[in-house]
Amino acid sequence: MNDNPYAAPHAAVAEAPEPRVPEEIAKQIRSAWIAAVVSGTLTLGFTLLAMSGNSMAGITAWNLVDVGLIFALAWGIYRNSRASAVAMLVYFIVSKILIMIEVGKPTGIVLSLIFIYYFYRGVQGTFAYRKFVRGPANAGAAA
Repeated sequence: MNDNPYAAPHAAVAEAPEPRVPEEIAKQIRSAWIAAVVSGTLTLGFTLLAMSGNSMAGITAWNLVDVGLIFALAWGIYRNSRASAVAMLVYFIVSKILIMIEVGKPTGIVLSLIFIYYFYRGVQGTFAYRKFVRGPANAGAAA
């Protein structure tokens, strides 16, 4: 005990335990943010290649903004953000449609479907995570 009458009182405060997220939910989210990082890295590679003088399907230096957005959404998915997961899925689909319109033919369909699958699973995972954290068993646990 402190003899100083002006000292702040001390109290033992227990931290609320973090909920143990089921592996299936964590796996969905992990797969989605890894897919987003891979997508961003591929986009960055193609953008740098196009900037070095190789003309490619309308890719310009402005695609660096695209890369930044993809990495920002990947970070959001990593942080279990439902909005980031949904935005990544919608943004990827819209960007692939616009690229196909610009090129005039469908390209990279199989790879695009693989990314869409993982982004969709990420949406499922982030919503399941939020439901799990807000569930009655985890009332009072940090979200």
